[in-house]
Amino acid sequence: MNLIPMKDSDYAAYLANAVFEYANDKVQAGTWAKDEALALAKESFASLLPQGTATENNHLFSLFAADFSEPIGVIWINTAAQKAFIYDFIIEEDQRGKGYGTKALQALEKWAVQQGITEIGLHVFAHNQSAYQLYKKMGYLETDITMVRRFAE
Repeated sequence: MNLIPMKDSDYAAYLANAVFEYANDKVQAGTWAKDEALALAKESFASLLPQGTATENNHLFSLFAADFSEPIGVIWINTAAQKAFIYDFIIEEDQRGKGYGTKALQALEKWAVQQGITEIGLHVFAHNQSAYQLYKKMGYLETDITMVRRFAE
């Protein structure tokens, strides 16, 4: 698996899809109301990634599997003070379940060690059990769990 810095020309398509997916995840998690989710997601991305594909601490990588000429996914990682946080990790739907998620995380970890990073954190939505299981398999530990009890209105 190769991590290649995202081209500026690919950023607009990534951003449109990522904002939409993030809004949907927040609605599904019950964090945001459907009518406000898209605007809130746009605000989140604008504040976290204000300058596009790369800044000193933000790194967007296109993921290329061996023998693929097109990317099969994306990883966005933020780095600061020897720690990193994965803001987004996508494997294209038609490429899931083939081991690419594991290979991508392994490649990211190798890159992180080369950068002097000693820890990678992430957030996973509870409804995304396939991602949760991948992270557990890769040795990520739960450090904080938020739970909610909802009542009928």
